[in-house]
Formats: sequence, C-alpha cells, structure tokens
Amino acid sequence: MTERIAIIDLGSNSARLIVMHIYANGAYNLVYHQKDPVRLSEGMSSEHLLQPGAMERAIATMQVFAHMCNLFNVDRVLAVATAAVRNARNGGDFVREVEKRTGITLEVISGDTEALLGYIGVINTIAVNDAVLFDLGGGSTELTLVRNSKPEKMISLPFGAVYLTEKFQTADRVTEGQLADLRKFVSEQLAQVPWLKKLALPIVGIGGTARNIAKMDQKRKNYPFNKVHNYRLGRLSFDELWRALMVTSLGQRRKFPGLSTERADIIVAGSTIVKGLFDVTLGTHLIISGCGVREGLFWRDYLSRNGGSQTIDDILMHSTDNMLRFYKGDINHCHQVARLALSMFDGWQELHNLDDRSRKLLHVASLLHDIGITINYYDHPRHSAYLVENARLFGLTHREQMLTAVIAGWHNGPTKFVRNRIYGEFFDEIDWQTAKKLSLILAIAESLDTTQMQLIKSVGASLEDGNAILDLQGTQASVERQSLERMVRWFRKEMNTELIVK
Repeated sequence: MTERIAIIDLGSNSARLIVMHIYANGAYNLVYHQKDPVRLSEGMSSEHLLQPGAMERAIATMQVFAHMCNLFNVDRVLAVATAAVRNARNGGDFVREVEKRTGITLEVISGDTEALLGYIGVINTIAVNDAVLFDLGGGSTELTLVRNSKPEKMISLPFGAVYLTEKFQTADRVTEGQLADLRKFVSEQLAQVPWLKKLALPIVGIGGTARNIAKMDQKRKNYPFNKVHNYRLGRLSFDELWRALMVTSLGQRRKFPGLSTERADIIVAGSTIVKGLFDVTLGTHLIISGCGVREGLFWRDYLSRNGGSQTIDDILMHSTDNMLRFYKGDINHCHQVARLALSMFDGWQELHNLDDRSRKLLHVASLLHDIGITINYYDHPRHSAYLVENARLFGLTHREQMLTAVIAGWHNGPTKFVRNRIYGEFFDEIDWQTAKKLSLILAIAESLDTTQMQLIKSVGASLEDGNAILDLQGTQASVERQSLERMVRWFRKEMNTELIVK
C-alpha cells in the first residue's frame, strides 16, 4: 500500500511544506518541497502578540499549502507550529483561524519537542556520536547535547534570528556598540546553560541561518559540490565569514555570494548566535544539517509505524537499502555481488591494504552498482554513478559519496567520464588508486553473477606465493567463468600480481 504524507513546519521566520511518498515495497522519497518567508514573529517581541499582517501572510501561505496537498493527493498531514505561535498570547486564536480557513490542524509543539524532533532529523541523517545540536529559528534556538548518539541534555532558548534583529536593530549596517550589545546578550544567555561550557565538540546546525552559512562558505571556497547537508567548516573559516558579514550594509548583504536575499536582514543576528555557541562550547567545527524538524516528524511517524525506535542503527545501510528499493534494483543480485565483493576484499587485505572505511564504500557501491539501469541499460554504470553522486545517502562525507559514485561507475572497467566531472576537485592520487582497486573487486564480483542466478554460491580469496587465489564454490557457472577471464589482465595491471582461479 502506498501513502503520501505532507509535513508542515510553521516557524517564526519561514513556513515549509514537504510531501513524502511511501511505496508499497517500503521505500520512501521526497516528491515536493515548498518554502515561504512568512516572518510570523515580526513585530511581536514587546507584547507577545502575533500581528495582523504577519498572521495574514502565514494564513495565505497555509492556504497555498492546503491546495498543494490536494494536488498531490496527500493521505495525511502532519503540521506543527513552533516558537512564534507557542510564545504568542493570541497563538490559540491564530491556530483556530488557520483551521477554519485552510482545514489544516496545527499542533503547537513545546521547545523540548522541537529540540527532540531536530535531534531525530539529524541523528538519522548524519553520522555523529558526540556533538552540540542547535536549531536556530526566527523566535527561538533549541540546543541538544548528544553523547553516544543519544540526547543527553535539551533546552529551548527564547530568542532567534528575527527576535534579536528587532531587539538590537541589526537589519542594516551595525555599529560597534550594537554588535557589542548583541554579543553580550548572546553570551549571557548561553552562559546560563551550564552544560554548554568548554565541551570541545562539533556543533551541528539546523535551520536557514546554518544552511546559508554553508552556502556562503562554499562560494568563498569555490566548492564544486552543490550540497549543503553534512557540509563542514572549521572555526577559522566561520570566523572569517562572520567578520566579513559584520561590516556590510543590508544592500551589500543582498548581493553577498551564497546568502539568500530574504535572509540578508537577519543574518547578522543569526550568525552571531552561532559565533556565541562556538565561543562558549569551544566548538571544534561546524556541521550543517539540511534535515531538521520536518524530517524528524517523518522519521518519528515512519519508524514507529514500522515497529522500530525513533532512530536508525546504521543510517548508511538504511539509506542505501532505501535507494535500492526505490530504483527497483534486482535485490538478490545486488546482495550477492556485495557478498562476493566483501569476501574478496577481506581475503586480499594484504594485497590492496585498504581500511574498513573503504570496505564500507565497496559495500554501498556493490549494492547500488546497477541502479542506473532505471535510466537506460546501455551505459548504465555511468548513470549509476550520477545517481549515487546525487542520492540522499546518509552517513558519508561528500568526498566519500563521490568516491562511492566512481566505484559504482567503474564496475565494468575504468572510463574517462569521471575525469571530466567534479570528482577531480575532491580526489588526490591516493583516492584514485583506491577507486581503481575497489572497482576492480566490484567488477570481479559482478562477473561472478553474470547470469544473476547466484550459481557461484561463495568465494574463497587468499594469497599464496605472491599470487591472488580465488576459489569458486558453485556449479554450472560457465558463463561466469568466461566473464571472469576478462578480468585477469585488469587484475594483473592494477594489483601487480596474478589472479589464479580454482
């Protein structure tokens, strides 16, 4: 049974809608995304009242969202409102008006729930054991201390980028006095959270401010990969970017490379909160999460209805399996190829001298090597590489995802197409050598299941007298044996030894 779930996050600054499609085989995929800058908290800082203009903007956006839900034949809607509505004295009236005029029932979630949903969104999409998570919105900032991948401490602070912009009048050029007052306020507020001090951990950012920091840093560095999720930058890079922003006017920020025009007025306050977090926690580096409350809502719903907890044990294997199911690959064949490839990797460890992380990349590439057939069987390795490169594979760094794409793309032999793409911006010569060795092992495993009938049940890989031995266990595998013979010359060239098949 298929299902479509709409998820709405009505924040203090922006409203977002995503539509997730769940397929009959359990795979899921994002099929629609829309974001509108509603500025719901605008003008409410003094009296804690949602202003008429802001409410009308939000309701108009919610009406559009309701229309899109109908267009996409959504089965269920999960809609939440965060800081602006929960902090407003007229928040209840606003929620009732939204339901009356749009049919959407908003759940006003607490700060702790917002922090928990952000944690669920991050921990299921970024491999991090110990970190400080922050979800920086327009009206609040949620902080979570993660230890051993579990949420140990949580707090919701009642200020965000829009709130502080209005409080300290930092929308346009800021004076030294304004900036000093803003920094002092942020420092004093963070100092009241005792468990934040001197953690010396990565800080993981959720929300528009964090995403824009990544985009600006990518522009400054001419980063070749247009992907924000799991992008990382060090303390020095962030400080340089922050200082560059502090001396700009609003007009200059609207032209600042990588910065969204709609966020130009609130980025000073938003990035200063991040600066304060770096200072108080002694953060080692910043990791950007493109996933947050919306994804947390999805995971909480999807995983609970499939009998699991709210977190996934192995996010890389889970997202790989989801890709394999989504592209309707031959699951038996792909798992067989992966088993054979990993057996050879383990048996020839002393020959290739690659680490456990390389083994993981080989595993993923083996499972996904044929998904390009969905586009076109001819030249499908190249299509597989493109799909892996752009997939929502979680638990890999950007470089590792590129490397996995090359391994999958070379499973019929090295081709020149990868040298003409952005891979060269990420890889050094050692990376290229790793890709060649792993793609060779994948190609041999693929050849041992040419008929996709699993005639070769298993292999024994070992080294004897300087030669690589491959002991095949199976029957009536003449096609596989013939296909394997074409690999002998490639093996000799790449591994500098002979491949002897028994």
